[in-house]
Amino acid sequence: MKTLELIDDNCCFACGLENPDGLRLEWKIEGLVTTTQFTPQKKYQGWVGIVHGGILATLLDEAMTRLAGKVYGKAVTAEMTVRYVAPAQIGEVLFVRGEIVKQMRRLIEMKASIQTEDGKVIAHSTGKALII
Repeated sequence: MKTLELIDDNCCFACGLENPDGLRLEWKIEGLVTTTQFTPQKKYQGWVGIVHGGILATLLDEAMTRLAGKVYGKAVTAEMTVRYVAPAQIGEVLFVRGEIVKQMRRLIEMKASIQTEDGKVIAHSTGKALII
């Protein structure tokens, strides 16, 4: 089996600063926790005025697996469960937080959440990443 080679060309849809169509997220990492803020524009809309659920899932995935990769080396998402709690509004500042819960050999268990400025939970997730 061919080994998967992970190369970062700074064009990741979520965090690539060279991707003009991406989310261009900049993460702050402190130990086993990462955070960022994101203000969704209309181009990330699903229903009128509401952020598309796939964009919210991308934020959660990136919070978890990017953190796992930064802490333990390159990693890919192996599993993810998302629970949508409330709609996120276009133009509303969203606060995203990811956390590593446990590491077992090459498998990392993680969780993440998205909240509004007033602390209202928009969505949360659990997941596993595989260290490559």
